[in-house]
Amino acid sequence: KHRIVFDSTQPHEIFPFAWPRVFLLTNEATGTKEKDNSVVVVLRHSSIGYAMEDRLWAKYKFGELFKANDPETKAPATRNPFWKPKPGAYKIPGVGEILVGVNQLQESGVQFCVCAAAINVYSALLADSMKLKHEDLRKDFMDAILPGIQPVPSGVWALGRAQEKQCAYIYAG
Repeated sequence: KHRIVFDSTQPHEIFPFAWPRVFLLTNEATGTKEKDNSVVVVLRHSSIGYAMEDRLWAKYKFGELFKANDPETKAPATRNPFWKPKPGAYKIPGVGEILVGVNQLQESGVQFCVCAAAINVYSALLADSMKLKHEDLRKDFMDAILPGIQPVPSGVWALGRAQEKQCAYIYAG
């Protein structure tokens, strides 16, 4: 019944993950079940790290690279803070615990995609700064994409396709 695409261009605290959950919760509260919604989150530009395994966060210092802090420590993240979060990790005043992990959202039917163009750019930048082969870093990035997250040619391509399918657009940070 309801189709929406969330555009995440940068780490923006909890927002790229909270808004899809809020969309599902408020639809449920107004009579539309989760399964009757179509929700897509496009991870592009500097939010691509959220599509990748913890090992890359530590290995390539994604927290520093993408300016993404760990909500628990408030320091640059050395793990993906939205992949399989601990129970109770995210709470919203007046709401309580909110299930905003990528895996938790996927269990509710939220689909995620990640921008392959941004992966290419960031892996090239890192390869250059670390004096490594770009092909090796790009492969490492692609191999580390989390289960169920679809690489797409570019985030803007995915946003355009979603809008062609009548998805409402929301900027999610």
